[in-house]
Amino acid sequence: MISPKSIRLVTLGVTLAAITGRGAPLRAQASAPPAQPTPAAAKSAKRVPIAKSVFGDAGMIVNARNDGFIEVAAAGPNKTVLLQLRTMAARAWVDSTTRMLKARVRRSNTPRTYRSEIDEHGTAATMALTRTVTAGESEYSLVFSDDPTGGFTIPIEKSEADVFVGQVRRAVQLSAKMVEPPDSGAPKADSTAPKAKKPAAKRPAAKKPATTPAPAKPDSAKKPATP
Repeated sequence: MISPKSIRLVTLGVTLAAITGRGAPLRAQASAPPAQPTPAAAKSAKRVPIAKSVFGDAGMIVNARNDGFIEVAAAGPNKTVLLQLRTMAARAWVDSTTRMLKARVRRSNTPRTYRSEIDEHGTAATMALTRTVTAGESEYSLVFSDDPTGGFTIPIEKSEADVFVGQVRRAVQLSAKMVEPPDSGAPKADSTAPKAKKPAAKRPAAKKPATTPAPAKPDSAKKPATP
């Protein structure tokens, strides 16, 4: 018998394919939004599946793309949310979320909630990971919403939080590699080809040591002639 979670994951995959197939407008996180890709460009973007997972009562799909975006789709009990996140913004979210998960919190009976959130620019779509600490014990959850009044929360374990953050990190890394400019067509020098030998430097001709002239012999004294 197929479990409801498996059915939800399959439904999420179909929904994601339908949304991306018709070239939904893309949005990015930036103070000054970049030029929006055209629907044709979104349709032709190359997608690489990173993960299909089930956390709690929700199915998750994470994809990398070659146009500077990653996709995160989540199907809850009654709602499906798709976020198209710019690679740079997703990298910042991964970094801040990792720090939040590793942070040591002082023991206190007063509950403290920490939240790492990322928004899809130009929409109300939001993804967040929260950590609530009470008396030294932490509880984690994923939150997905596509409007201010609607969304769903998924309680997860610490290990699941680490897995999900790792999936987004891999999508970011692959997306960054996929958008790198191709190498120029200039042929590279073959490292195995024998290198031309430089002509040996000529040694300067050895100079003959200067000979010291022999000292002149003094003229022998002539004897006076006898008369």
